[in-house]
Amino acid sequence: MPTTHENIVGWINKSDIDYTTYFIKAWIPFNAWYDLHYHNQPDKDSDRAKINSIKSDPNPARNGINSYLENEGQQSDEFRNYLAGLHHALQQTQLDGNDGRISFHEIVKEKNAMCEIANEKIQGTSYYLKRDDGRFLGEVTRLQINLKNKNNQGIFTYQHTAYDLANLQENRNYKLLTDPRRENVRLFFEKLEPVVIIDALENNQQESPKNYYQCDSYHFKRDVNNPNCFGHIVCRALIETLYQLRNQLFHGELIPNQAVQPIYRNAYFLLKMILEKVR
Repeated sequence: MPTTHENIVGWINKSDIDYTTYFIKAWIPFNAWYDLHYHNQPDKDSDRAKINSIKSDPNPARNGINSYLENEGQQSDEFRNYLAGLHHALQQTQLDGNDGRISFHEIVKEKNAMCEIANEKIQGTSYYLKRDDGRFLGEVTRLQINLKNKNNQGIFTYQHTAYDLANLQENRNYKLLTDPRRENVRLFFEKLEPVVIIDALENNQQESPKNYYQCDSYHFKRDVNNPNCFGHIVCRALIETLYQLRNQLFHGELIPNQAVQPIYRNAYFLLKMILEKVR
């Protein structure tokens, strides 16, 4: 039978690599490694706890990512190219995880260490705001606000079981405050936002090259104030991104299609290079 155009196209399509499958194959040994690495540690009895520890504590995976970023040579060049490729692919095709879009611009989230503003005085008014956090990142169990005048008399009291600016602004007594007091409360309230988002890319083009890693046309942040791990922001961003891409597949949240192949292609090669550091 003579070769047809349809037959050629069919074989071309079959020659494509399904990188979602390859990513899963690479995740299995990575999963096995961190299960063994954190074996018999009661505070790390879940995938999430182990991933958080990989992101924040010294370990072969994080150290390996940092060494790829810090060193020169073919492997480091390839790693940075795949990192740039993953960022570009995620910008081109939106994937949403549990906490919103999977993006290096907003994947690094941490608890805001500022949880209390104690008796700040502005023009005779004393402002007190306090946020009580729950167990999970971003969970707020109580938000309280108290304002007093110069005679220590109460002006405004507010409590709520969530961090919710709209709820505050709809409060009847809040609306009765003077414009300056309302604005001061709003500004202090925003300082107590429970989650701080860190952009993993350095967008200030005036920054010294010591403050970023050149990855193709992208600048990923390098923290010169953290000599133990200059690349800790990128490490946290990459491990979290890989974990959320894993969840998309393992939880059945993603229908594999051609549009996501560039994402999982770069993620697969990055994960493979990390595996080389945990052998």
